[in-house]
Amino acid sequence: MPVVKAVFAVTDACAGCGACIKTCPEKAIRPAPRDYGAPLLVLEDRCSGCAECAEVCPVSACVEVLLEAE
Repeated sequence: MPVVKAVFAVTDACAGCGACIKTCPEKAIRPAPRDYGAPLLVLEDRCSGCAECAEVCPVSACVEVLLEAE
């Protein structure tokens, strides 16, 4: 069975307030390129899956995703 890693992603519901950027202990959240679809993006290789971003997001735009580990 493949090893799975839980990380968080920012959906297009993001209002761009930046609360998640300020709270992320891994500094894994960054402004996204204009054509990305959401104002912010999560660097999957830095995300520890701690859910701090989801806890502070006022619009519930930070969601958990499961990735197969390489």
